[in-house]
Amino acid sequence: MTNQEQINELNTQVRCKLAPSKIHGVGVFTIRDIRKGEKLYCWFNEHPKIYTIPYGSLSKLFPEVKEIILQRWSGVINGSAFRSPNDDQWLILFMNHGGDNSNYNKLTDTALRDIKKSEEVTSNYCLTNNANKAFPDLCQ
Repeated sequence: MTNQEQINELNTQVRCKLAPSKIHGVGVFTIRDIRKGEKLYCWFNEHPKIYTIPYGSLSKLFPEVKEIILQRWSGVINGSAFRSPNDDQWLILFMNHGGDNSNYNKLTDTALRDIKKSEEVTSNYCLTNNANKAFPDLCQ
């Protein structure tokens, strides 16, 4: 994959990051506006990719994507390869419960409605199989 193809892929697929949540602890937040039905790439990739974009070309990434990469892989400055921020951690594991106001469909990894930049992404835990056993205080 060429450098430009890697840049295009990261700019397309990195849409969320972890940040402190008002709901509980850490949550998943968008780094740009997401339209209803768009994929958020919060599920893990079974075959994580390694990127080899030279430091001088990182300026072609969206600023929010570049910031996440540099926060996690400072060795990029010296030519180190790195993983996609989507593969570094499984965002779905940090997603908080939003109940009936949830904006994320974990089955399709898509937005249930338009989500504004910096908005927390939430799923409805009660739609999980056996939710009443896993989350008895939330799901009756």
